[in-house]
Amino acid sequence: MNLSLINLHPSLQPPLPEWRRTIRQIARLIRAHPRWRTLRIARLSVVFLDDFRMAEVNWRHLRHGGPTDVLTFDYGSGSAEILISLDVTVRQARDHRQTFREELTLYLVHGVLHLAGLDDRTPKQRRLMREEEKRFLQELAE
Repeated sequence: MNLSLINLHPSLQPPLPEWRRTIRQIARLIRAHPRWRTLRIARLSVVFLDDFRMAEVNWRHLRHGGPTDVLTFDYGSGSAEILISLDVTVRQARDHRQTFREELTLYLVHGVLHLAGLDDRTPKQRRLMREEEKRFLQELAE
């Protein structure tokens, strides 16, 4: 998988080589799982944003006001993008008593699961998404 990480946040600087390894590990785990072998991404861009930029994208593509944690775009032909607000990551980590790393890893797992075909629009889909996120986060921790 051709992977590019882009940090557009004006002040937060996550260690990109470390996150590159984590994203590759997430993709390998999901591809190895019989249920999610549909992950067929050849080119993935992960873009770290601030709240302002995330809110702009969220409005432009979904007509939702304000920033969100993670947005995933599958452009077809093996090309995809995951956008993550680092500001939301910091707030949610604090609110959920998680580390920044734990919260950011959750968003990355969530985004890759979307690319593998999992959705979270209905209550049933959200339950399944939470179960799969938990499973893969546990596998990453081992």
